Amino acid sequence: MTVSSVLQLAQMAKDSKLALDWVRKNVQYYLPHTNITTILIGNEVLTYNDTSLTSSLVPTMANIHDALQTLQLDHQVFVTTAHNLAILQTSYPPSSGEFRQDLAPILTQILTFHAKTGSPFLINAYPYFAYKANPKQVSLDFVLFQPNQGILDPDSNLRYDNMLFAQIDAVYAAMGENFNKKVQIQVSETGWPSKGDEDEAGANPDNAKKYNGNSTTLSKLKMQKP
Repeated sequence: MTVSSVLQLAQMAKDSKLALDWVRKNVQYYLPHTNITTILIGNEVLTYNDTSLTSSLVPTMANIHDALQTLQLDHQVFVTTAHNLAILQTSYPPSSGEFRQDLAPILTQILTFHAKTGSPFLINAYPYFAYKANPKQVSLDFVLFQPNQGILDPDSNLRYDNMLFAQIDAVYAAMGENFNKKVQIQVSETGWPSKGDEDEAGANPDNAKKYNGNSTTLSKLKMQKP
């Protein structure tokens, strides 16, 4: 379930009654016959071109959560938002992960909300883009979950055999000790292109099949934290 309308997001940030009405009509009405577990407030709002939405994000999340509490649904439906990895200023090595300085204050507010409500921190992670940006230095096997020698994080001494887990741990590191044990990261989007332009190395059906198949298998594994 997603609040994707720019107008809705801005309005519900200021109007708790509107948020309550939205939850009644779009969530409560369909329960319990529809399995609704999460409400996503926008997608990649913090890195969206329209920065005016940034200030509306946390208030909207809070108002939707308060509405769920009012309707006694807060223990079965969680509120969150999704981020792309452009929120990171540093991602390598993973243990040195750091949020962008301009986004750190609002990300702290979001993480505080997640820690309080038990909702997950969602990331849209696409290792393909790291490979595309530097195919000579980034191993294709490393990003496709194929057998490879992996990389060693010199600070944590953890060895990674795939890019996705390294990216996730970079976000855990960026969270810091105050949050990385209280807030769970979940991958909301990932994938690999089956077709691309001439300058898009590795974008083909075979690699897409490998990535999507392997990532589905590995998604059930417990990932390490730095």
